[in-house]
Amino acid sequence: MRLTGLTTQASTKSLFFLGVDMETTDLVPVVERDGIPTVNARELHAYLEVGKDFSNWIKDRVEKYGFQDGVDYALEVFANPGEKGGRPSKEYYISIDMAKELAMVENNEKGRQARRYFIEVEKRFRTEHKPLSGDALIAAALIEAKTVLDRQAKQIEAMKPAAQFYADVTGSRSAIEMSQVAKIIGMGYGRNSLFQLLRQHNVLRQNNEPYQKFIDAGWFRVIEQKWQDDKGETHINIKTLVYQRGIEGIIDLIRKISS
Repeated sequence: MRLTGLTTQASTKSLFFLGVDMETTDLVPVVERDGIPTVNARELHAYLEVGKDFSNWIKDRVEKYGFQDGVDYALEVFANPGEKGGRPSKEYYISIDMAKELAMVENNEKGRQARRYFIEVEKRFRTEHKPLSGDALIAAALIEAKTVLDRQAKQIEAMKPAAQFYADVTGSRSAIEMSQVAKIIGMGYGRNSLFQLLRQHNVLRQNNEPYQKFIDAGWFRVIEQKWQDDKGETHINIKTLVYQRGIEGIIDLIRKISS
């Protein structure tokens, strides 16, 4: 579930509130922002009674579990006009998938209660946004995949002579990231839940790299992506990209699981 485009002016609508039952108003509201159900991470942190300050907690969770800005959460920065020289406030508006995972890893009763609640919220939201099924789903997914790939090709052409930089970053002009695959497929899967599904069915290893037979089958391509931290040190991440054949295979796997 992508959160790209959310701003401080985002259109919002309250959905449900975390409590003993769905009729009880408590902490941690789930708010629909521009059509996407989100949770304020600071409010979730307070509800979970985490024994660590919010700033360090959320930074640690984002780094440890690989959450991505614009995919799993939207980050907003607010000035503190009442505090001269004070630091601005950062608010993380997170997807339901990310909220469930954060609640689960706390491994306490509050976390389990929150996760059950978010699952129920997700079910209710899905009933109002029913996805396509069967052949219509595959057709729509392939059209969307082609649109994404065509747009990438046009961007590469427009970026010349910066096209080589694009190739260094993605390593491929015909494969897309798992977050984009999740958006194309829909069906309630986000990037992290899609990774989890593929790990459970022995398509991906525990580090999210595909097994060789799926690479040979033309589903995936694995690339190295370089990045620098605040200290200027260079790191290398391994990224799994998905070809169109892989998108078709993932859709087929989900259909078999659901049947």
